[in-house]
Amino acid sequence: MNSFLDQVRRRAEQFRIRNVLIATLAGKSARAVKEALGPDYRYFAVGNPSSAHERGLVYHDGTNDETQRALEAEGIRVVLRDQGPWQAVNGGGGLPYEVGGEVPAQIWRGAHKTFRDWRFMGKMDQIINMGLKGELNALWINSQVFCRLMGDGPSVCVEITLMAADSGLLPLEEDCLAISMPNKASHAPDAAMILRPSTTAKLFTDFRIKDLLMVPREDDHWFCNKPLWPEG
Repeated sequence: MNSFLDQVRRRAEQFRIRNVLIATLAGKSARAVKEALGPDYRYFAVGNPSSAHERGLVYHDGTNDETQRALEAEGIRVVLRDQGPWQAVNGGGGLPYEVGGEVPAQIWRGAHKTFRDWRFMGKMDQIINMGLKGELNALWINSQVFCRLMGDGPSVCVEITLMAADSGLLPLEEDCLAISMPNKASHAPDAAMILRPSTTAKLFTDFRIKDLLMVPREDDHWFCNKPLWPEG
């Protein structure tokens, strides 16, 4: 067992967790977590369906039907949502739009890959004024705080928990463990969080972060203080 999953298992035991959520595309991370933690948990592989990519709602390939069937045959429940809350608001500065409707081009391209001048994020008064004018919404600001102050891993853990809660499949009356194990191309550390879940609608009232684990890799950008979104 690798160092990260060994620590995850100890935390799951310490917090008496039963529900384990894993961000997934092809199912590799979900299988690795189940193998490491064993059969005594309820596993949820959370992601976006391939159809969301085809409709331009997410820029990665999503989870296809074959992967979903294979994971469910292995006892891993698959939760697929067209978009997570962060994905839905991070296209055009957080302006809301109807999921499944006409999608702004910058969302298809991935706004964080095309919009380079994020310097205004360092000017809190500017952000507040944009919010007052309706140019930014609270959910977008929240997603940026998670991602920029805690990194991609914790941000993904929060988002997949909200997605699973919104699906109605995740019990909300007990804590859960959310896990993000990004592929090497992301340059992000593996992360796990113990959370009291809630639906997105109750994020600011019921949601709780109780424990955070981040295990860096040798070349990840977060712990090496490299730019998260390099210019060019």
